Formats: sequence, structure tokens, C-alpha cells
Amino acid sequence: MDLKILHNKHSNYFFLLTISLCLLQFFIKFNTADKAWVYITCFFLIITVGISHGGLDNLKGKKLFNKLKLKSSFLLFYLAYISIAILILILWFNFGQISLWTFLILASYHFGKEDTPNVLISKNKNKLFMSLKFFAKGSTVIVMALFFNFEKTMGIFQFISTDGYFMGFYTIDVAGLEWQDDMRRSLYFFILINVWGHIYLKSKKYWGSLLQDFLSIVFLNVFFEPFIAFTVYFCFLHSIRHSLLWSSKLLGKTKNSLKEFLIKSFPLTLITAIIFIISVYLLSLFGDFSGVHIMLVTFVGLASLTFPHILLEYLIEKNEK
Repeated sequence: MDLKILHNKHSNYFFLLTISLCLLQFFIKFNTADKAWVYITCFFLIITVGISHGGLDNLKGKKLFNKLKLKSSFLLFYLAYISIAILILILWFNFGQISLWTFLILASYHFGKEDTPNVLISKNKNKLFMSLKFFAKGSTVIVMALFFNFEKTMGIFQFISTDGYFMGFYTIDVAGLEWQDDMRRSLYFFILINVWGHIYLKSKKYWGSLLQDFLSIVFLNVFFEPFIAFTVYFCFLHSIRHSLLWSSKLLGKTKNSLKEFLIKSFPLTLITAIIFIISVYLLSLFGDFSGVHIMLVTFVGLASLTFPHILLEYLIEKNEK
């Protein structure tokens, strides 16, 4: 199937999923705050559907080795990939605030780039302009979480930056931060930036999908807790779209491409999922099991994987050009 049609269909399906979840929440009004099953469900989705989009990174590594005309070595690839991930963990637990905001900036760029149709990227040769567009578009998921759930989102940020590790999740005091009001006011400006990020030149064929993606993120953050909103976006918009894009690049367009993707991505997805589960278990040994353990492992774990994941794609793109 043509990638343009696939992209638009995916936006349609994700928008329908978002509307269905929001209507369900509106009429039934689930009290999701501090519910263990909510965190467990989100965690399960992230370690399966979410991280599966990085399950082909070994094939990307092989492609990179071929581009560089180096002897393909899985041992070298895994060693480099794991070393970078461990380095990020070390930096995170020693320089939490700096690592957190660096991660948010890079993740915003990555989300914006991977969620944007390639044809819109190729039509604009101004790299700086497109980089700003990517950041503006990808940061929507963060800005909307802050706009509609400021205290809870800032509580998550403070906790996962390890500054508030021994504090209860909802007892973290962000009201006393002197810059809170300034940051709240700046969110209106960032929303305008987000809207600008979704407006692309010569994008008449994609305006519907771009609008749907934007509204979906807004609605998710209006009706749900930040962790739930992020989970739905990360798993069913970013991850699936990323998987569709790279499956076509690495596996080709075949009738059994979905089956082939699931088979080839399963080993790395399984290994990563097991590491995440073990990490949550080890953290739970230091106190009563709670959602904070899941969120810490989820976001710090994703951060440690995101850096080598983005670096790998950057090197592939650079050598292709």
C-alpha cells in the first residue's frame, strides 16, 4: 500500500480510537488516579506495542555497517548500543535535571520527525526550518500534558529526574516553584508553536491527518492522566507509524510484511520487556509496589533506549545522503 494512503488511514484509525476512549471516559468516568491496574496496563502496552518499534534496530545496524562498508558484526553493534544506553543511565542518575530536559528536547524532535510523512520532509530542503518544525510538532505531547495537567506532569518530571525519588508521587510540591507562573504563561506561546509545527507547506493531501493527530493529542490530555495520554500516543500513534515506515524501508512492501515485522522485532522486544519487568521488581523490593516504580522504569528506560535509537537513525540518514 502507498505510504501516503497508509499514513492517512493510520491517522483516521488513531483519531477514532482516541474519540472512543475519550467518550468512554466521559460517560463512565473511571477514577484512574493511583490505580495499580492503570499503571500495569500502561506498562504492559509500552513494553509490548511501544518498544516494539525499536525491535528492528539490529537490522538498522546491519544496514549502517553495509553503508560504511564495514564487516557486519552483531557483537560490535550490541556492545555499542548497550554501552550508550548504560552511559545514559549513569548520566541520568548523576545529572537528573539536565538529562531530563535533554531527553525531552531530543524526544520532541524524534516524535515530530518520525510522525511526519517523508514526502513533506523531502519537499523542503531547509534543514534548520524542518528541524524546528519537527520539534514544534513533536513537543505537542509534552506541552499539552503540561497545559491540561501541569502539577501532575511536573510531578512526574521531578520524580523521574530522581530529584524527588524518596517523595510520594502526588505529594511533590511544585506550587512553591518561583518560576511556575512564568512557565504556565509560556505554555500559550508553545501551543502556538505546536500549531505551527502541524502546518506544512504543500500539505493539502495530509492536512486532515495532521489535524487529526493534533486533536487526538489534545483530547487525550483533556480526558486522561498524563501517563495514560502518553501511553496511548506512544504506543498507537508513534510506535505503529514508526514501525510501518521502517518496515517498508528494511523489509520491503510485501503481503506478509506485518507478520515478518512481528517475527523479526520479537527477540529485541522480548529482551527489553524482560529487563523492564526485572527493573520494576527490583525497585519494588525497596518499598511497597506503586505506580511510581513503573513510571520511573518506563521513562528512564525509554530515555536510555531513545538516545542510541535516534543516533542510529541519524547515522543511517547521514550516510544515505
